[in-house]
Amino acid sequence: MAYDYPLSKQPTFVSNLDRLRETSPEMATAFRGLRVAADAAGPLSALQRELTLLAGFASTRNEGGFRVHCTRAVEAGGSLAEIEQVVLLLLGTTLGLAPAVEALSWAHDELG
Repeated sequence: MAYDYPLSKQPTFVSNLDRLRETSPEMATAFRGLRVAADAAGPLSALQRELTLLAGFASTRNEGGFRVHCTRAVEAGGSLAEIEQVVLLLLGTTLGLAPAVEALSWAHDELG
């Protein structure tokens, strides 16, 4: 499948959308449409949206989503330092030490 945004730099990355598409192509298409609509639904900049998504993916320990959106955040003008701060802000709120360090390592793998 061709994407209009970058995926992870990991050589064997398979997105959750690709996995859903294997079972139900129609649902995968509908889900992608929902995500496109959510991006267009308000005033947040692309970078603000990406940093928000990173917080959600870190909180749920969704490595694939976190990696994809690290790259997208940088393409939207963000930096590794901003991504690190998002993760650090979650420490002690929705993330414990181990998941925070894990998310930081994903960011460094993708962007370092």
